[in-house]
Amino acid sequence: IEREFLERFIPEVTRRAIQESSLKAVVPPSVQNLRFTPGQPLQFDAVVDVVPEITAQEWKGFPLTRRIRAVGAADIDAMVHRMREESAVFSDVDRPAGPGDIVLMDSQRLDANGRRLSGTRTKGARVMLGAPELLPELEAGLTGAAAGQERTITVTYPGDYRQEDLAGQAIRYVVNIKKIQEKKLRELDDNFARDVFKLESYASLRDRVQRNLELEDAQRARRELEAQAIDELVRRNSVDLSPRLVSYMLEQVIEEQTGGREVSEDLHKQMEQHYRPGVERSLKREILLIALAKQESLEISAEEVGTQIARLVESDPRNAARVRQHYASAERRKALAESLLEKKALDLVIGAAQVKDETMSEPAELPAAR
Repeated sequence: IEREFLERFIPEVTRRAIQESSLKAVVPPSVQNLRFTPGQPLQFDAVVDVVPEITAQEWKGFPLTRRIRAVGAADIDAMVHRMREESAVFSDVDRPAGPGDIVLMDSQRLDANGRRLSGTRTKGARVMLGAPELLPELEAGLTGAAAGQERTITVTYPGDYRQEDLAGQAIRYVVNIKKIQEKKLRELDDNFARDVFKLESYASLRDRVQRNLELEDAQRARRELEAQAIDELVRRNSVDLSPRLVSYMLEQVIEEQTGGREVSEDLHKQMEQHYRPGVERSLKREILLIALAKQESLEISAEEVGTQIARLVESDPRNAARVRQHYASAERRKALAESLLEKKALDLVIGAAQVKDETMSEPAELPAAR
């Protein structure tokens, strides 16, 4: 009973003491020197790590490079080709399977004596002949297959195959061919634009693709510019991070990456080493931007928070109710306001920087088709 009381009472008393002292704790407080004797006052020390009070120095006028890339006809052609591939239709054909066809099949593993192994049956598998990741022996065994056939195929898996139980092994399968399907690509014309994308013409589709590619590249350039600004701001300002804060945030990151699963001590140390630089940079970024916002009297109004939530709803209308419910919490709206404040401070830094534009010659990285 005493233990249950202490577990409930100490965190509550500590929370109230922190609030009354107007402290901004960055990690849960550490309770030390607990003294609890029946009939005597409960005593303990609470160690609270707070945001360091700093002044952001030399944040104006440093050089930044914005790398820009012109979107050309070849970029548009490549994206339209991808969209055409992704909108292809597959129809059943009554002929042997060839390159580019889809083979629908059931399969089951065989033992050394050719008997079917229970628990190894796979139904309704779809295999595209000619796919880059398709193993050569499987492709050879399925090429020329027709619906209704049964075939036995031996597949030798490479030593570095992603499924460890198959890596380096030669496995025999019996496969039953259910269907052969042929991929049919649409003509790149006005009907393609209207039927698939609800646009008036093929020219309208190309215009939209160009705008989307330009928007994607502008966002990439902005992300790179922000990363440069943060790196320079961190380089010019010394920020002493609390070891407890770094450890706490590292644990949060590791837990997220592992899904809460327990990992070995060696792997945990490797993950700490891997994620520590990013965690420390992120913490310094947050501390410096919040300090700069305070210096420059930047604020985020309730209207700005509401506007951002509206944007999030508009960008994901199917989950609008879930988004609104998520930000119904005062704590989450506060966290969103803090994020917007950091962005406003970062915009201030970039606006005060000496930004030089540099044209990139390499082709654009295509975003996901839409």
